[in-house]
Amino acid sequence: MKASYVKKMAMQAFNKLVEAVEAGKSETLIEYLKTMAKFHNYSVGNAVLIGFQKPDATHVAGFRTWQKLGRHVKKGEHGIAIMAPIVYRKKIEHEETDDETVTTFKTVHVFDVSQTNGRPLSEFARVKGDPTDYTEKLKAFIIEQGIKFEYSDAIGSAEGVSSGGMIRLKMGLSAADEFSVLVHELAHLMLHKDRHNMPKEKTVRETEAEAVAYVVSQGVGLDVNSASSDYIQLYNGDKTTLMESLDRIQRTASEILSGIIAEQGNIQEEAEGQSCLAEAA
Repeated sequence: MKASYVKKMAMQAFNKLVEAVEAGKSETLIEYLKTMAKFHNYSVGNAVLIGFQKPDATHVAGFRTWQKLGRHVKKGEHGIAIMAPIVYRKKIEHEETDDETVTTFKTVHVFDVSQTNGRPLSEFARVKGDPTDYTEKLKAFIIEQGIKFEYSDAIGSAEGVSSGGMIRLKMGLSAADEFSVLVHELAHLMLHKDRHNMPKEKTVRETEAEAVAYVVSQGVGLDVNSASSDYIQLYNGDKTTLMESLDRIQRTASEILSGIIAEQGNIQEEAEGQSCLAEAA
């Protein structure tokens, strides 16, 4: 595939992404954020307790919170025990000082979404479509870069993780999500493998990786809808973040596209060239 065609394709997709981010949060993202606000950020200790008792937990909340979300705990389900802080003031006698604040803990029980029934939770926007054989071409490209790849059910709630020249992907993703997540993690390894030179801000790193995923997914014909722009805004990325990383995003996306759709690019270029000749005649 000629570099000019790849660059044109990548730039067109990038411009669409910038427009989507500039348009602000989508209704899907707004509803998702409203729902997620109902869930607590548990302490490290409680996160360990939850993981030990229910390793496959994804969204955990108390009995009443689930009711507010339009769901109810299934009959016979056993709660996940965590520690909840209780703060109270203890009066100090015979001293002219403020009362002492005392914190103790008690055991409370929470439940994972899989232990409940009811109204579906608002979900994050998903990539749609069929990547056909592009996923296999992408995997081959990943291996050519000297990067290892494996499926894993031990990466927590993440859909994909990458580090040390290895990509681990959650099992059971849809075909479109699998492709998009693979590109996202590949972009991290290509752009951020040098810890001394990679952007320090997580916002920039995630914006770059997701922008590459958007451009490449668009390039193979997937419907990315608001998934990538929502993801970028979730990490506080914006048009400025995108524009400052334009060269890095375009270069990385073009390299991946060149590696997986060379034949299609040549065919498209020939078609465009024939169209131009016909118009000239």
